[in-house]
Amino acid sequence: MSEPEKDPKKAFMDSETEAQRILEMCEGRLLQAMGVLERQFTTLHNRAQVLFSFCGIVITVTGFSGRLIAGTNAAAQAFIVAGLAVVIVTAFYMFHSVMTLRWATQRLDTSPERTVRRILERRNLKTRAYKRGGYLLFAGLILYSVAIAIMLFNPMPLEVPAR
Repeated sequence: MSEPEKDPKKAFMDSETEAQRILEMCEGRLLQAMGVLERQFTTLHNRAQVLFSFCGIVITVTGFSGRLIAGTNAAAQAFIVAGLAVVIVTAFYMFHSVMTLRWATQRLDTSPERTVRRILERRNLKTRAYKRGGYLLFAGLILYSVAIAIMLFNPMPLEVPAR
């Protein structure tokens, strides 16, 4: 077993080493290497879209039952508003940090290795942003869930206006 495999902290290689390995794997063909990277960006963007979907679900649920939850008490109001705010901030952050487009052909450099390294560095930035966005969304969902829990611990008869 090689050293990076033994120590989990060393499991991630630097972009220079990764660029060399990708180019070796692709027999030095930049076009094939860029295809590998394109698939990685596609995976990252697909996962970011899942987080967007969660954000959309929270906003939709708030539209249907937010008033009922907020009607429980001031604490529930604060938690649902805070949770919704964090979820909306998360959606903006994910859009701004992960979903922005910058074409790989705009990252071309003087050598295939430098080109791949530059694209890898961009991928790594977006990956870190995706992770932060996931944690931020999770925090928003926790706040939102606390508001729902408050409502469930304080059951009241529904007063729905008859129309």
